[in-house]
Amino acid sequence: MILPSSQYVAIARQDAINAGISPDYFVRQINQESGFNPNAVSPAGAVGIAQFLPSTAAGLGFDPYDPIAALNGAAHLMANYSHNYGGDYAKALAAYNGGPGAVQNALNGCGAANWMNCLPGETRNYIRTIMGI
Repeated sequence: MILPSSQYVAIARQDAINAGISPDYFVRQINQESGFNPNAVSPAGAVGIAQFLPSTAAGLGFDPYDPIAALNGAAHLMANYSHNYGGDYAKALAAYNGGPGAVQNALNGCGAANWMNCLPGETRNYIRTIMGI
């Protein structure tokens, strides 16, 4: 059963709080990913409300088409990425969008002060849209 998007927003906020990440950023992130559409499919093959590749979701142990499970999984993945990057949420978003390898390549290519300049344009825009920077 598909819920109204306002209910998914409330669930996303609570999942973010439970995971210890910014609920405002997380809600913006899911809005950017799918517009809170649990049936969204990207041209790259990402599916569901949190836009996971099916193989990624399977590796994390949930069904990407289950919006409740996907929101919870996305919040915990973002908490993990944020922790891995010392609380740097921009890097966590870059890892979610482009993969951890993209973050490492950007750090290696441009250094800690200018790493965002070495990200693909889509990932830079993703971070700016969500964080307002």
